[in-house]
Amino acid sequence: MRRGASIADLRAEVERLNEALRLAEERRRTAERTLADVARMAAADAADLRARLAAVERQLAATSAPAAPAAPPPSLRHRAKRGLLLFGLLAGLLLITDGLLTIVWQEPITALQQSRDQAALRDDLQGLRKTLAASTPKAPQETARHRMQRQAVALDGAGRPAGSAMGSISIPKIGLKSVFVENTNHDALKKGPGHYKGTVLPGMAGTVGLAGHRTTYGAPFKRVNELHAGSRIVMTMPYGRFTYRVIGWHITTAGDASSLVSHAGQHRLVLTACHPLYSAAKRIVVSARLVSSTPA
Repeated sequence: MRRGASIADLRAEVERLNEALRLAEERRRTAERTLADVARMAAADAADLRARLAAVERQLAATSAPAAPAAPPPSLRHRAKRGLLLFGLLAGLLLITDGLLTIVWQEPITALQQSRDQAALRDDLQGLRKTLAASTPKAPQETARHRMQRQAVALDGAGRPAGSAMGSISIPKIGLKSVFVENTNHDALKKGPGHYKGTVLPGMAGTVGLAGHRTTYGAPFKRVNELHAGSRIVMTMPYGRFTYRVIGWHITTAGDASSLVSHAGQHRLVLTACHPLYSAAKRIVVSARLVSSTPA
């Protein structure tokens, strides 16, 4: 574990992430209740129209001569039936929309917000590269590996604000390419995957920990369950490119931070996200090991 980090720190980060996920779940449930209320109102209006149509038909039948019952005016029947059809279609569309939001779940509004944040983060990352290069010039006879480690330590200790760009992550298997940010609080994770405070950065010995949403805000980690042993994960930092290979993944409790603990001599990457989809009850943990690194 790197200096200053502790299991208590990691658990605190996990607890903050759990709270953010809980709030997201509450917003989703509120949206579902709203859709259900609209569907109920549409159904009530349709029932009212049916009752009114039946009353008109009874009135027409009562006032017509027994020998030659008159048909109700076609225009009235057609208008009533058309109204019933429109309300039925509205209710059906609302139910279909609710199902699509639940099954596909990309929530366009939060996805758009995250897309805009990512554009700003890419600019932030360009500035970070220049700042870090200027503040950590190459020392005489310094190896590339040592310089990457020195720059990683410098960035780790720079105290970047929560939600600011740190690097980018690419996972070809699931089509992910995203800037990741510092911290895993709610506001930070709205922008993209977040770096667990208390874990190291690529280039340092230990465990790099990232958390990300599987629903809402672009859902960057939605498909992490599709990763298998050997899947490639590339992290590009302002000072180098680091390639990891997935070892495997497992499901654990929401408060379990043991996978984020660093071990001497190991260079690992851990991705965590809520599990199952649309729930924060448990956590999916993907583990990977470093296989190569190249200086920027």
